[in-house]
Amino acid sequence: MKRFLLPILSLFLFRCALPATPCTPYVLDAQPPAYFVILDYGHGGADSGAIGVDTGVLESDLNLAVGERTARALEDRGCFVLRTRTSGDAIGKTKRDDMAARGAILCTEGADVTVSIHMNKFPDRSVKGPMCYYQAGADEGQRLAQCVIDALCEALALKPRLANPGNNYVTRIPDVPSVLVECGFLSNPEDEKNLTDEAYQQRLADAIADGVLAYMSAETDTKNDP
Repeated sequence: MKRFLLPILSLFLFRCALPATPCTPYVLDAQPPAYFVILDYGHGGADSGAIGVDTGVLESDLNLAVGERTARALEDRGCFVLRTRTSGDAIGKTKRDDMAARGAILCTEGADVTVSIHMNKFPDRSVKGPMCYYQAGADEGQRLAQCVIDALCEALALKPRLANPGNNYVTRIPDVPSVLVECGFLSNPEDEKNLTDEAYQQRLADAIADGVLAYMSAETDTKNDP
């Protein structure tokens, strides 16, 4: 296994803008089967992230809900999944400790890709829909992000969107193709209602899993070409 729209919105992303620091990679006890995907569920604990304007729902809770559905969807498709958290708690006592711990997991040796799941928020309440960020300049990250956003737009019957370049800790620190998925806007009434619906969460999860597998399948085909 290898080791591997709206540009102005990125100005409002407060996600993981900490300087990259060396991390001590998490090490698996055994080589995982099939594709190995690391899932990061943004925020947790006292760091709730964005808050729904109408319902008060916490981004951290939605990230966990959609993330766990995505994990199961990937596992059902034969992937090995490692999560950065499995409960509503953060994994560090402070924000910096939490990000360092996430970074260590995201650097796990043998991973194929990493996916960080988030919810968005913007002052203009009319802005809605999913977005997918990759580390600026990372060609494989861009390909992965485009596969994921394509799958999301198809699943949600939206017009095609381009993946967005960014500079986020969770896409910057891994050595493998990495994306940050913004599932929708908690500032938009329609998105907020949808994001709290379990059936909609499952559609998001299945689409993210399909996008990851589409990327991995294309990558495998490219490697097998004579």
